Amino acid sequence: MGQIRITGGSHRSRKIKVEDQPGLRPTADRIRETLFNWLGQNLHGWSVLDLYAGSGILGFEAASRGASRVLCVDNNRVTVQQLQQNQSVLQLPAIDIRHQSAQHFVHQASTQQLAAFDLVFLDPPFDSDELPAISGIITPLIRPDGWLYREYGRQQDIGPLDAAHWTLVKQKQAGQVCFELWQKT
Repeated sequence: MGQIRITGGSHRSRKIKVEDQPGLRPTADRIRETLFNWLGQNLHGWSVLDLYAGSGILGFEAASRGASRVLCVDNNRVTVQQLQQNQSVLQLPAIDIRHQSAQHFVHQASTQQLAAFDLVFLDPPFDSDELPAISGIITPLIRPDGWLYREYGRQQDIGPLDAAHWTLVKQKQAGQVCFELWQKT
């Protein structure tokens, strides 16, 4: 088990525990700092979805920076238990954790017409092929002018989002990791 630190906001420098599990790859500090420089440091009042939560570090960063609602979704029972423990230790009431697959959550949220999110994090395991499929169905869950962050391995062949709905705002590569920020039109 390891620990990673929150890089900004009210819980800056606090650490969360991370279980060592196959495929679990928390977003690096440097990448998170870049992402939140792009978005702005204050997410006050935002509704955020961390769809492949994993360690939950992206969701915890958003809550630390003032998001009013952060929904962390993951399909791994052990990961969800670790997220719940970290949420309990940090006492971030904005965080809600669900044990569910990403595909099932998106389908269910679309049929129930849940309120749209201001920001969605898509960072599935690099060894999965889920990013293109989930990118194609996530659009209805994001409000107009909302943001979508995607992170994937350099070796993955990930196409752009539909230009009719999305504008690529920023993209960067750090080592073997590619990451992008899109805005819904």
